[in-house]
Order: sequence, then structure tokens, then C-alpha cells
Amino acid sequence: MHHSKDPQEKHIWVPLIGFDRNHQDKGVAEYYSTTGFQPNGISLFVFSPDIVHLHDGMEQSRVLPPDHCNYYGNVRNTIREIQPWTNHDLRDLVQGLEARGADTYMGLMGVFVDREPDAPEPYNVGHREWLFDHPELIGTWSMACASLNVLKRFKDGSYYEDFFVEKVRQALQDYGFSGVHVADNFCPPGSHGSARNGDFSDDMIGQFVDHSNIEVPVEVTAPVANRDSAGIKRRGEYIWNHHRLEWLNFLSWRWGAFFKKVCDGLHADGKKIIVNNSWCSEPFESVYRYGIDYKQLHKAGVDYMAAESLPTSVGSASHNEGPYRFYQYMTMPGFMKVSVPESKIICLNGVKDVTEEWDILTHLPCHVEREIYTLTNTYQQTANGLIRAMDGFMICLGDGLTSDEWSWIRRRWDVGFDVLPEKVLTPTFIWSDHALNSFLPDYIETRRWSSHKTVYEIAREGGQIGVTARIDDLHAVNGPIFIPNIDLLAAEEIEAIANYDRGAIICTSLDERNFKLPGRANPDLSVLDANAAQPLRLHAYGLGYTDFREILTDQNEDDGSPELAGTPRHIEDPSTWRQEMVFAKVSTGFVKTCARLIRACYECELTTDISNPFLPLQMPGGTIRVLLGNDLRLQYSKPDIKSSKRIRHVDSKSTFPVFPGKLLDAQGKIITPLSDGSHEAIEAYGVSTKVPPGGLTILDIELDS
Repeated sequence: MHHSKDPQEKHIWVPLIGFDRNHQDKGVAEYYSTTGFQPNGISLFVFSPDIVHLHDGMEQSRVLPPDHCNYYGNVRNTIREIQPWTNHDLRDLVQGLEARGADTYMGLMGVFVDREPDAPEPYNVGHREWLFDHPELIGTWSMACASLNVLKRFKDGSYYEDFFVEKVRQALQDYGFSGVHVADNFCPPGSHGSARNGDFSDDMIGQFVDHSNIEVPVEVTAPVANRDSAGIKRRGEYIWNHHRLEWLNFLSWRWGAFFKKVCDGLHADGKKIIVNNSWCSEPFESVYRYGIDYKQLHKAGVDYMAAESLPTSVGSASHNEGPYRFYQYMTMPGFMKVSVPESKIICLNGVKDVTEEWDILTHLPCHVEREIYTLTNTYQQTANGLIRAMDGFMICLGDGLTSDEWSWIRRRWDVGFDVLPEKVLTPTFIWSDHALNSFLPDYIETRRWSSHKTVYEIAREGGQIGVTARIDDLHAVNGPIFIPNIDLLAAEEIEAIANYDRGAIICTSLDERNFKLPGRANPDLSVLDANAAQPLRLHAYGLGYTDFREILTDQNEDDGSPELAGTPRHIEDPSTWRQEMVFAKVSTGFVKTCARLIRACYECELTTDISNPFLPLQMPGGTIRVLLGNDLRLQYSKPDIKSSKRIRHVDSKSTFPVFPGKLLDAQGKIITPLSDGSHEAIEAYGVSTKVPPGGLTILDIELDS
């Protein structure tokens, strides 16, 4: 059995079609021989929540409907046809997996397969779905009525969660699962179920008014039929425009209360829970777009958050919608971890999904590789040292992979989960809970960039930041620091930043706030975004000798994008999770200036052109590990790395390139190997290497001491 070097956790999300009910052991031994490793957890993706809703014990053997046996009841994957599993078969499978040492989770979503419950002649292809008999629990969004809304109440006024807790506890006990894993349309809510879109039903508005103790016009609380889309929309417009903060605070509280009941019930039985994050959202976006506060979920007792870190499979390639969200999704888990450092964050490792019809392991393997290497090399500086900003992976999905494909994945995991570096040689992003809380009302009034958007947009332009730290761990940070939206920090936090003396201080703020670091002289560099109506200003202190000409090369560049039209708080928010959030204009020149400054502050003897994504790490033993990305998804890139010290040796840590690159002399010319060995006398001050299309190359470079 294969063992990785790193104790990070490995989980698999797999529907029943990944196993074989015709085998005596339900295919457990065959599956393990194919994966080649011992996972920490396996989420059996039985998909339909009706496996809980309709559970009535295990005395009778009954055939499970197709949408329990595979995702949406899909009829095949790349290996086998769907099989008619029984409840007893599933129990045997769970027992077999548990006996092999894996925690097993009942994997659920909150969608229903057939037509809407009140539609004439519903399909009922697999079984009569439970939600058909409880239409009051359907999400009543301003755009549509769809999916289960777990926050709602039954007709008799009792809460769904009270029913669910008792049913899921019994189902987990009867089948032998270690816990439950909830995902799309259960939590997070349905794809139409953003905070902006509702649920604006009588039930949810009643809960909102009771909890928030606010006064609203009688027209808002007057009954509205769930199918009265115009009435629901009018109600939603009033709530969103007049009580947006109260509505978001209510939803955050409501989700926390829901999971408190669920977690208390599960934990009483020694069970655990995994919850997918909010449609690929980092902490601020999760609260603003879905009313889900990760801190509240952790406080409620959620054991794992599964970050939907899927820029290629879900975010872009499978739907041709919007920009490629690589930097956006790759920085998201780090923000989740630093915002709730005690939480366990496992990242979805997207490889293939027959039902959703994407297979990036076959079609875009370089992208899978880059995602693995990037997520495993994002770090958090804590008071106790440097840690990874993620606790492991969850394969998504694990039902149609061959042994060769599993071997390919394991090899990349081994590379990613190599030894921890001693130091990340980029500036450290400083996180503040106070700034997050302050940003919510500030964003509504200004639509300024969030810290997350600032970090990933700067990374897209070459200023990658590989490490985060909480403001209360500032004493453990050494080197340059970066604080976007510094004007939103608490006064004592700003004072701590002002007193920081172990590296440069880089920060941004709205220019109209006239921000100054207390007790500090004028900044070494101050740059205004002259091409934006509501400009940001970049401040930098303690830069020492820096070539400002290089940093300011692009400062006046403008892509001509329009300003937001209208009052910021009344600008229409996106309807679905695939649409981008609304942000005020920031010019390309300002972003590139920030990126060049971040790159200039790398504490590293190695440099490369700003157009080459570049992340340097100081490794044990003195070598510098560099992660070189390629944003060209159809071409190889060939970056040159220059060094201020003589290069002694270069190793390729990634599987490509086989040779670590060509050494360069002090003038940047290739040192050609000669048969007489005379080339060995030429001192190397650079290396030229290759990066696969859309991929990432990792080199370890040893320099003269």
C-alpha cells in the first residue's frame, strides 16, 4: 500500500457505481487495489436526501432507487453500468470500508430529480420523491421555485432540521456510517438560492422578522403564494434594498443555528459532518452572496469544510462561462483557513465527473497538476510556525478512475506534499476579522475590491503571495507584509502594523479615506489609481533601495473598462453563482503596479520576468524551491530565472521537465555542455526551463552560500 510523505488527509467522494455489488465484499478490495492508498475518508455519494427522509429501518431488504445508486441516477460511468443496490448492500459496503480503516460519510445533495412537485404528471422515474409531499420546503427564490431549503418549516410550524436530525442519526447508525457530507442545494443552498434571490416565502420572511425584530410594511408580511413570482420578487426587492445587512445577519445566524442542532445530534453519536463551502466562495463572498458565515459553521461544530477549489472543471472549462478563475479559486481555501484557523479545510481535487460531463484528468492533465501543486504550496504563518493552508484533498469524483490514473494522482500528491518550507519568500497577507466585519457594510456603499479580489487580481498580474497570517499572529511574521483595505482594520490593529519593523509594509485604501500610518513619516511610495472614479491608493513603507522606475512602468495603463453606473448600493447583484460579483473599477495600471511592487519585495536572490507566475520558497538545507506557472493554456512557456549568486545545482521536483533546465552564464547565454568538460568552469547565474501549457514546474535551486 502506498504511503505519502506528508500526514495531510486524503478523502474520496464516490457514488455507489464506483463499487460492484455483485462481489461478495461489494468491490471494496478491488477498489482499494485500484486506488493504491488508504484514504482517511470516503464520502459515498448516494446523492438524494431521500435516503434519510424515507429511511424506515433495515428489517426489510429493499432496492434503492437509481438516484441513490449514482449521481442523478446516471446509467453508467467509464467502467460499469448502474447496478440495483439494496439497502443491505449499502450497509455491507459501509461495513467493508470501515473495516479497512476509512471513515465513511453519507454524501447528500438537496436537489430533486423529477419535475416540480405541483407540475402536472410528474415523472417519478426513480421513486416518488419525499419533497413532492412537502412542497412547503421547496426554495422559493425570486427567480424560481427549486430544490430543498433546509432552513424552512413544515406546515405545522415544526422545523425541517428537527426532523432531519432524528432521521439522519438513525440512518447513520443503521448503515454504520461515520458521518454525513452535505453539498449543493442542501448546503450551500440551490444555485438560484443566493441571499439576493431569497428564499422570500412567507415562512422565511416570518422567521426573519421574528429574529431581527424589525418593522416592515404590512405589504411585506402579507401572505404571498409561492408561485406568485411577481409578489415574491417585490417582497425581495424591499428586503434587499431596505434591510440588506439585517437579512444577511439573519441568514448567517440561521445557518449557524441549523448546523448547531445537526452537529450536536451527530456528535452525541460520535459522528462527524463535512460541508461543502458556498459555491466556491471565500469568506466575504460566502456571507454576502449566500448568508453563510464559515466562522458560524465552525462554531456550530462542523468538522470539515470542503472547499470547492475547481477552477477548471466547474469554474470554467465545463461551461464556457466567465473568465478562467484559477487565481480566484486557488486563493480561496487559504482565506477560509486564515479566517477560521481552527477549522479543517479539505480541497476538492477535481479529476472527472461522468454525470456533469467533464474529465480534466484526461483532457487537461496539466491543469490538474497545477491545481494540486498550487493548493499544497499555499501556507499560513501561525504563532507555532508555518503550516499548509489546507488539511488535505477530496477527490471529485472517484468512481471512474483506472489504477494508472490513481497512480498519476498519487505521484502529484507526493510532489505537492513534500517537506514544509522554512519560509515563504513572498510578502505575507495579513488577515483581520475586524476588517472582514467592517467590509460588509462598506462594500454595500462603495463596491470597493475585497481583500480576496485584491490578492487574486494582483497574483494574476504576477504578484503572487504564498502565505497568510492573522493580525494577532503578526509577532510571528518576518519579512514584508501586505494589507489591502487597511483603513478597515481596528485602531489597535493599525497601530500594530505601524510598529512593525521586520520588513516592508504595503497597503491599499480608498483614497477618500486619507489613510496614514500613525507615527510614520510619509510612505516611500504612494500611487493613486488615476483612471478610476473612486480611486484606491497604494502605500508602501520601509522599501529601502527599490527601483521605482520598474515598479511604475504600467501605472497609467487603462483597459477602458467602464465605471459602475448608478448608486453602488442599488446596482444589481449577480443572480447565480457563476456570475461575477460587482466591484468598482480598478485600472489595469494600478493592479500591475501593485503586482510589480509585491514582486520587488520577494526576499529572494532569484528573479524572473513579471509575466511568469513565480513563487519562491526557502527549503530546509538551504535550497530555494521555485514554482513556475504558465497562464498560456495552449503553449509551453520558457521562463529564464536569473540569480544574484552563482547557481551550484538545479533539481526538477515536478514530473516535468525531466531535465531541470539549461544553465545560463552571467550574460544570460546558455552554457553548452562540452565533451571535454570545459563548460564546468563557466559560472552559472541563471537557468532556462519549460512549463507545460496551463501547468506548473517546480525546481529546487542550490546557490553559493
